[in-house]
Amino acid sequence: MMYFLKQIGFLGIMLLSVFGYSQSKTKSYIIEGNEYYQKGKFDNAEYAYKKATMEDPTSVKANYNLGNALFQQKRYKESIAHYKRSAEISKTKNDKHLAYHNLGNAFMQEKDYQNAVDNYKQALKNDPKDDATRYNYALAKKMLEKEREKQKDQNNKDSKDQNQQNKDDQQNQQQNKNKQNQQNQNNQKQNQSQSQNQQSDQQKQQNQGGNPKAGGENGNNKGQGNDSSPEIKQGNNGEGKEQDNAKNNLGDGLLKALQNQEAKTQRKIIQQKAEKQRTTTSKDW
Repeated sequence: MMYFLKQIGFLGIMLLSVFGYSQSKTKSYIIEGNEYYQKGKFDNAEYAYKKATMEDPTSVKANYNLGNALFQQKRYKESIAHYKRSAEISKTKNDKHLAYHNLGNAFMQEKDYQNAVDNYKQALKNDPKDDATRYNYALAKKMLEKEREKQKDQNNKDSKDQNQQNKDDQQNQQQNKNKQNQQNQNNQKQNQSQSQNQQSDQQKQQNQGGNPKAGGENGNNKGQGNDSSPEIKQGNNGEGKEQDNAKNNLGDGLLKALQNQEAKTQRKIIQQKAEKQRTTTSKDW
């Protein structure tokens, strides 16, 4: 990524400022930090600038140069805090322009393109003719547009994925519901089949005379078993029952007939004997 970091010109200005005032600890630490910075020893420069800010927290140049030392170490979030401090306490447009410009650079490194655009815009307000700031501003706007387009595409994709997920969930729910209905139907059919089998077994037992109850006392009444036509057992002979009376009357009739026949035979024999005696007597006479 191509963009410009403001640092050299400001360091020169800062050096002139340092020599324009009496030597103090703050200025000494700033000079020390500048020497390390120009040699590329950014960690040593950071340490010197931090000592300067501790001596004078309101030093614009100490905060700004500390931000640059942190930026060079790719510690962008830490550098942002010091650039902001420098912009807040700056008194000149040039100092504000430098602080906002490098704030934009730090936000670009963090891929926070909206804040980068905002800070480059503030830098241009303080120096509209700076070509480097205009270039970085245009680049940040382009990156922001791409990010928004990408986010829009991602949102559309997420929406489509969510719609598809909802559709899949509905289909799964419907499939599960259909499976449950089918299972219920199968269970119902199975229960009906079991019930029919039980009824069939009961019918077979009835047809085979299973578990009949005892018949009537005189043998005329049907049993009370499950079968519609179970075998009937003859009941014990009861006293004074119609069937037993019929048997007794039949026996008495046969006995009387035999007795009549025997009496008739006896009479016939007696008559024959009487006739023989008469014949014998007649001859005697």
